Amino acid sequence: MAKQHRGEIVAAAVRKSGVKLSQLLGPLAISRPTLYRRFEDPNLSFDFIKRVGNLIHYDFGQDFRELSPAIALEPVVPYQLESLTDCKDKLLHVYALYAEMVQRYNALLAERES
Repeated sequence: MAKQHRGEIVAAAVRKSGVKLSQLLGPLAISRPTLYRRFEDPNLSFDFIKRVGNLIHYDFGQDFRELSPAIALEPVVPYQLESLTDCKDKLLHVYALYAEMVQRYNALLAERES
């Protein structure tokens, strides 16, 4: 997967929003040249991206999965343990969820490095 140029994506969203750059400068506490430099930054911080999104009323979660709200894999249900076997089964289930999460995490790390 090609790496996204965060600054270009944010600049495009600002242009589409119709919000003038001068309206962003004060709330962001930066100058116009600094804003242009940020738009040129391929690794623009997600904190800055969120701040711009709030100002232009745009959800960058659709562009950056790192800003998407976490999705629960399954609803949290309190465990009622009836027996030692039941306890073992619940622990194995939780361990399987953990192992899957570790695999996804490692895949994301590998993707980021490439």
